[in-house]
Amino acid sequence: MSKSLITLSIFLLFCGILSAQNVTIKGTVSEAETGIPIPGANVLVKGTNQGLTTNFDGNYQIEVPMGATIVFSYIGFTSKEVHASKSTITNIFLEVETSLLDEVVLVAYGKQKKESVVGAQSTIKSEQLKVPVGDLTTAIAGRLSGVVATQRGGGPGQNGANLFIRGVSTFASSPQGPLLVVDGVPDRSINNIDPEDIESFTVLKDATATAVYGTRGANGVILITTKGGRPGKPIVNAEINSAISTFTRLPEFIDGPTFMSLYNEGQETRGQNAAFTPEEIRLSEMGTDTDLHPNVNWYDKLFNDFGTNKRLTVNISGGAENATYYISAGYFGETGLFKTGDVEAFNSELKYDRFNFTSNLNVNVTKSTKIDFGVNGFITNYNRPAAGVSQIFNLATQTAPHIIPAQYSNGQWPQLQGTPASPYMALTQSGVTNEINNTVRSNLRVSQDLNSIIDGLSATAMFAFDVNSFNGTTRSRTLPTHWATGRDEQGELITEISFTGSEDLGFSLERFGDRRFYLETALNYNKKFGVHDLSGLLLFNQSDYRDATKRVESYTASIPYRQRNFVGRINYGFQNKYFAEANFSYSGSDNFVPDQRYGFFPSFGAGWVISKENFFKPIEDVISLLKVRYSYGLSGNANINDPNSRFLYLSTIGESGGYTFGIPGSQRSYTGYNESRIGGNVQWETSYRHNLGIEMNFLKDDLQLIVELFKERREGILLRDYTIPYVSGFTTGNIPFNNVGKTKNKGIDITLDYNKSLSENSYIQFRGTFNYNKNEAVFDGLPPWKYPYLDRIGHPISQRFGYIATGLFQSDEEIANSASQAGDVRVGDIRYKDLNGDGNINSSDQTAIGYGSIPRIVYGISIGGGYKGFDASLFFQGVGQVDFNYSGGFGTTPFSQGSSYGNMYANVLDRWTPENPDPRPFYPRLSTNQTTTTNYYTSTWWIKPADYLRLKQAEIGYTIIGDDNNIEVFEKFRIFISGTNLLTFSTWDFWDPELGDGRGTAYPNTTTYNLGIRLTF
Repeated sequence: MSKSLITLSIFLLFCGILSAQNVTIKGTVSEAETGIPIPGANVLVKGTNQGLTTNFDGNYQIEVPMGATIVFSYIGFTSKEVHASKSTITNIFLEVETSLLDEVVLVAYGKQKKESVVGAQSTIKSEQLKVPVGDLTTAIAGRLSGVVATQRGGGPGQNGANLFIRGVSTFASSPQGPLLVVDGVPDRSINNIDPEDIESFTVLKDATATAVYGTRGANGVILITTKGGRPGKPIVNAEINSAISTFTRLPEFIDGPTFMSLYNEGQETRGQNAAFTPEEIRLSEMGTDTDLHPNVNWYDKLFNDFGTNKRLTVNISGGAENATYYISAGYFGETGLFKTGDVEAFNSELKYDRFNFTSNLNVNVTKSTKIDFGVNGFITNYNRPAAGVSQIFNLATQTAPHIIPAQYSNGQWPQLQGTPASPYMALTQSGVTNEINNTVRSNLRVSQDLNSIIDGLSATAMFAFDVNSFNGTTRSRTLPTHWATGRDEQGELITEISFTGSEDLGFSLERFGDRRFYLETALNYNKKFGVHDLSGLLLFNQSDYRDATKRVESYTASIPYRQRNFVGRINYGFQNKYFAEANFSYSGSDNFVPDQRYGFFPSFGAGWVISKENFFKPIEDVISLLKVRYSYGLSGNANINDPNSRFLYLSTIGESGGYTFGIPGSQRSYTGYNESRIGGNVQWETSYRHNLGIEMNFLKDDLQLIVELFKERREGILLRDYTIPYVSGFTTGNIPFNNVGKTKNKGIDITLDYNKSLSENSYIQFRGTFNYNKNEAVFDGLPPWKYPYLDRIGHPISQRFGYIATGLFQSDEEIANSASQAGDVRVGDIRYKDLNGDGNINSSDQTAIGYGSIPRIVYGISIGGGYKGFDASLFFQGVGQVDFNYSGGFGTTPFSQGSSYGNMYANVLDRWTPENPDPRPFYPRLSTNQTTTTNYYTSTWWIKPADYLRLKQAEIGYTIIGDDNNIEVFEKFRIFISGTNLLTFSTWDFWDPELGDGRGTAYPNTTTYNLGIRLTF
């Protein structure tokens, strides 16, 4: 064999060996979070220049040497490496890079690089809002620093939370909640938004972030944007959740025999005769005749153990290079824990159904013109007993357990005249109320690139139209009721009519609606000049809102609300480490004097990324980011809570009770009119806010800390000016409103985030938030009080006032040597502090007590992690420095209406008695309405701590990637179980501490246990 032939043979053999060692890898590169393919992702053989990019559908195919490492990467995502051991189909899912996730953040009227932001704001991933509840507002508390949320009830369709940004900063005469902005349109409610449709959720907290909203930004702003599509093949996500719910905590009542025994005790220990005989108590306890001697636990009669809720969502997204789309539909349904009766004429089940829809279309008409069109909305159907949810709870506390049964054995409905009828009758037989609410929101935005005129210049224009309609029907009745007086010789009940009533259903109808027009135009400029970054905004918007809801009771309230706003902003950055921002709003409202309708609200902020300085380099491995920022500015609040009190600068004329003329003995009276309200020179209230922020990243950006210190002064709050003396001719009814109120607020927000990938398929996450704020009333429009300790000035807004309880009287000698208290005073009664030292306990001895019902401290702790498809998370939410007033009334004040009217909670068993003279029981010596005592005055005795720590949400799930398991039916499959309000740790364990002031007579918050399945196709 010739040398050349041998050489050729060796070469061919070597090539064959090389060919045999090459493998082909192909598949799709997608986002791990959404499953959406990523066109243009980089696929590179590590250590070489060999590589390619994915096509329009995110697909790739590459031939590489066996054993090579392939690196998959894309801007904004964490790179992923795969070892090529054989030819295979390998689908890659890239995780969003945490350090880059917020590189561009949402701000007022636009977006901005995160490092250049000098204002205070908090953001949250939309996935954290996907909890098995119907109202989005209930999922926010503790997840974002600076947000205070209180949920005062959990009834289906009525379980929204009250939101405050950095607490309460103004008096209740003005709105205290934030401005809500959805898809760039202000004043859109967020309660019924499906979390599945949310792209971003941002809270703006300081003046630099909110001044551009002018007379509507003083209470903070919440920005929500809904999802849009991305280029690529259609991606379908479907999710179904099914849950059962139960009350977090429900108070317990005493039974009938205990009620009678304690009533006797309340009389006998006050020197009176017992109302109930031992035989009456024994018959109720035996339960042999529940018609004549009932013993009813009303909550057992009214409520089921469990309710249900369901949530289904389907969305599809995709598009081409010049047009993308996102379309979704969702359903949420919840049934309450109320029982229903056997009634064919109507269905009074407590139930709430909501249908959501969202459609967002983005079209690049030309290379420089873009159109965004969105339509979204919801339809709700709320069904309840005609008696009303709150009334059912009230009736349960008003109806004694030993007077009537739920229903007589002969089918008649019971009622003792002068007391309520059976709560079970109200629940099941009162009729039905059905309310249907339809809301449609639309917005059209046109964006025009003007680089051909001025490089970096662009313009936008948007028009939005929202409409809401409400239809409510009530079919109600009050059935005949009877009172059983005994049994005849045959053992049949002898009854007499208590109330004639009617079997027929009455009918009433409510219809109303409202609509809003919103117009916005803007010029934007964004340009980089070497080490200089410059951007600017000039914007105009106008809102026209016509309120036709049931709040409208006058012609004045029906006049459209109109607001107008001129906005300017300029941002400057130098070397990507020095930043400054100035903005303003020239904002007007039609509520004020025509020549004073516009106000000017400027703000300024500056930031410094210290970690980019040369002197910082020695510690940059420990602290990878250090940024400080400061802002100061003004924002306003021009709204009022009562729509019938608009145009306060106008005087109004109303009917007078009459005028009397003449001298005594020859007087004559006439009817007429008077000035029912005197107009005042009113305008908006103004907030002056400082904010100092510090941002720090550690551990190569895995650990992030944000600390915000804030201080606010609020002036010009609309209040009646009661410092005007009566000699002026004004009365309490027509004293004019003026901008006289003043408050202060200060505090701190902290956010701590830790995100760490431990390996290719495992990670851990931690997020902690903390918010503390303390407000103070500086001036409230009231004249000086008689004693300094009575003055509301210097105390928190809405501070409670009451008596200081120093304990219980321990002896008759102590009573004799103490200040005089009204009524019957005995050993075991509450002793009050005589603040003015006059020897008498009266209203002059009241002072500030307790923290208040809105927490000063709100915090949250979220812990999560994942490993090889499994993931788990826990979210704890808590509040501190908050309490509630255990207020007097049915259920809480023993026997306030006598022996046959009113129920009583079981904690009355913890009481002072001569046999058990506990110095600090829950209840003092008992009494009835036959005796007057001071025990139930509002005092520190009845102020109870409402601090709690709650396991707000827990979830565990497992995700299967279709291609990794040779499954072609789906791309991703996830199954998970979750729960909401699972555990509550609190010193108050009688009812849910979040319910706030009152008697616990509200539909409690609920615990839910949920099973969910999610599919991506």
